[in-house]
Amino acid sequence: MARRTQEERSTATQAALVDAAIELLVRRGWAATTAAEVCQQAGVTRGALMHHYPNLGGLLASALDRLYDDMLAKAGGPADTVCGVIDTAWTAIGDRRFKAVMEAWWAAGNDPELARQIGPVVARFAALVSPRNSSSKRFRDPAVATFLLTSREALLGLAMGRATSGGRPLGHEAAVLAALREQATALDATHLDRHGARA
Repeated sequence: MARRTQEERSTATQAALVDAAIELLVRRGWAATTAAEVCQQAGVTRGALMHHYPNLGGLLASALDRLYDDMLAKAGGPADTVCGVIDTAWTAIGDRRFKAVMEAWWAAGNDPELARQIGPVVARFAALVSPRNSSSKRFRDPAVATFLLTSREALLGLAMGRATSGGRPLGHEAAVLAALREQATALDATHLDRHGARA
């Protein structure tokens, strides 16, 4: 078996640190996600963390970036229907790992330096669950735009409910999602009736 190159070892160490940081954020929250805990979870030394990242905030920004890339790949590109936007947003927001994103948002609200480090990544997440990435004309309709904003906030509320209940869906989650999809489907149908074809 060939020995791994230094680059391969470095990549593996970074991946282990990122995975450990995400898992700690999800399982134990921001306060428990310390450099020492991340290193222990990843099975690496503190020196290895400092070699690859300037500080814990830098590692967490990298971890959120990786989460973003994973969720973007799952989403499969911008949706072109209202129902598609709801489903794409919930694919990201409903993922158990989205708790790591929420933990970072909450912490950054109290830490300007952390906010500076993870701000660009948070902006990427906001874009992921936004219909603005689509070229579809239906999203310029004020009623649709308002519905999508309301839906996004409802989905974030469901994610917060999961985050505070050990990752389990709340009893009303299915009903909320069904209601959002029903309204989204109606808006899509209305747009088709007005324009005769998908815009």
